Formats: sequence, C-alpha cells, structure tokens
Amino acid sequence: MTTLAFKATYSDWKLIKTRGVVQVVMEVPLSEADAAYQILGGMPDFSHERWFGVAPLKNPPAEKESSKAPAEPQPATDKPPAAAKRDWRDVPVSQQAGIHLNDPMFTAFLKEEYADEWHETGDADSCLKFICGVERKRDIAGMQPARVIWHQLDKQFHAWRLKERVGA
Repeated sequence: MTTLAFKATYSDWKLIKTRGVVQVVMEVPLSEADAAYQILGGMPDFSHERWFGVAPLKNPPAEKESSKAPAEPQPATDKPPAAAKRDWRDVPVSQQAGIHLNDPMFTAFLKEEYADEWHETGDADSCLKFICGVERKRDIAGMQPARVIWHQLDKQFHAWRLKERVGA
C-alpha cells in the first residue's frame, strides 16, 4: 500500500508580498523526512506547480506503545532525570549560531551557498558575522536586521542539509 500523506506540525507563516502569496511552513519529524520528501515529489520544480491538500489531524497518531508489561518502578537516585530535548526555536540565537559553527556541514554550506562572503572572510565564524552584519555573534539576537537574516540563514541551512542528505 502506497502512503500518500505524512504528518507535520504547523510552525511558521511568511508573507511573500512580491508574489502575492503566503508560505505556510510545516515541520516533519526527521525520522519521517525521507517519506515526506518522496510524497512531495522531491525538490520543488518552479516551472511546474504541484498542489497538495492540507488537513488537521483530529486525533494525531499516538507514539507506538510497547506491548510489554509496564516497567517496574525504578528506585530513586541522586541523578537528575535526562533533560528533554529542547525545541530548536527555544535555543537562544547565539547558541544556535555556536552549534552551527561547530558543524562541518554548516561550513560546507557557507562555502557553497555564500562563496563570495566566504572568500571575503575565510572562516565560518567571520563569514556568519559578515552575512548578518554584526561584530559579535551575541549581537545577532539583539539587532532586528541581523536576527531576521539569521533566521533566514538557519532555515536555508536546514533545507540545504536535507537536500544533501537525500542526495538531490
């Protein structure tokens, strides 16, 4: 049976004034990204529009439950519980930048997508600050144009990384 749908969460809304449209951003769990990519038909082909229906899930599918008997209660320990994974949007911008700067794929992304800026600066940290128009990474969060540029750069990097992973 061929799957023709995937689940996603609504995460952003962006007005594109020059084209008179709105972009609706949906996020797909990374573990399901390949299936969503296949259902969507791969990378967009701007010469041919493809339309899709979007509908809310009344009862979102529950995570797979184990058929095993309930686990025995664990004795209390002095260890704090494992920290829940934070949503990327809840990570401060300066930390997001630091995380990306430690990722070799981000460096490859900057070299490929921002070749002129890369040649102007020579390293990922300087290139990022040059693109965002700041002297220090912490200034990205406090300056409106820099923050907007950062969020666009971050979104572009995530899309580029997914494209690289899928091999398109």
